[in-house]
Amino acid sequence: MPAVLEDDYHVIKEMDLTNVSFTWRSDNILHYFIKENCFLTMDDIHEVLEVVMQWGESNKYLHLFEGGYNSSIDTDVREWASSDTQNKHTVADAIIVKNMAQRIVGNFYLQFNRPVKPTKLFTNRKDSIAWLRVQGQAFLEANPEWSKQTII
Repeated sequence: MPAVLEDDYHVIKEMDLTNVSFTWRSDNILHYFIKENCFLTMDDIHEVLEVVMQWGESNKYLHLFEGGYNSSIDTDVREWASSDTQNKHTVADAIIVKNMAQRIVGNFYLQFNRPVKPTKLFTNRKDSIAWLRVQGQAFLEANPEWSKQTII
């Protein structure tokens, strides 16, 4: 899992699964790294959700998605991720795109799947984390209890 050193946080929990590794950061960002040459499916999503539910059933996170070389996601995952039923654990999604193929998939997701939560594409971590923190601050103002998520 790549270390994120350009901002101030500490790691609450980490998990390494078959196709995805992720870190729960102290700023309530879940940083997902889709592994190289991986095609993410709903089976992977269910595996991730099982872990996230164990970390706190009612927790909500800022999601940072970063794909490895030659990684992509299934159409079913894009449809699920954009739906209003998926957003039980989501405040906002930032997606880092590293190449033209990821940019095409990301733009398709934004334009055609039309996610119901704040979602934006980025080309680097620094800007994506800054944007997520703004989204988190807005959410916190409306939901002050959010800063006290259960940490198991």
